[in-house]
Amino acid sequence: MLMRKLTVAATAAAMLCVLALGTARAAAQTAAATHLAVVNTARIFNEMQETRDLKTRMENQRKTLEQQERDRRDQLKQLRDQRDQLKSDSPQYQEKNQQLLKAAIEFEAWGKLTQADVMREQKQQMKKLFEKIQGAVAELAEQRKIDLVLTDLHQDIPEDLDQVEIGALRNLINSRTLMYTTAQCDMTSDVIALLDNKYKQAGGK
Repeated sequence: MLMRKLTVAATAAAMLCVLALGTARAAAQTAAATHLAVVNTARIFNEMQETRDLKTRMENQRKTLEQQERDRRDQLKQLRDQRDQLKSDSPQYQEKNQQLLKAAIEFEAWGKLTQADVMREQKQQMKKLFEKIQGAVAELAEQRKIDLVLTDLHQDIPEDLDQVEIGALRNLINSRTLMYTTAQCDMTSDVIALLDNKYKQAGGK
């Protein structure tokens, strides 16, 4: 009777071991079947040709707007100088002062409207670029049978820690979303190449 119980117990233990081994193998196979990749979104934004061309256009636009601002300020100064040459109690002074006030109001309104337009355009361009990046990542992932693409957001920790405040250093460490990855997992350069090729084929648009 005792031998039978020991035999049953041994058989049950063996079956549990087989089941546990089978479960572990299934989990390992599932993990092995999941293909992962990593991209550095910030690097893609900065290095893709469309972003570089956009920065050039924005810089030219900034210079144009700065020149327009200088011209408007010069006009205000001329009106002010013309008004100040007149007697303050003369009708001509009041007329020139009204012109100055009107020009000053128009200048302020122009500045606010221009700033709002520039900010709106920048946000639209940023959204457009991100959607292109997202599409390129998805295209490469589908081609390579990749199941999950992670975003590497980390910033390098400076060598000279004396120039970094403790709070800033803590934020840099906490911003690390990836602790380790191999070069084979990084699709960043390939995404940039794909985006640049599409941008070139579209005639830089």
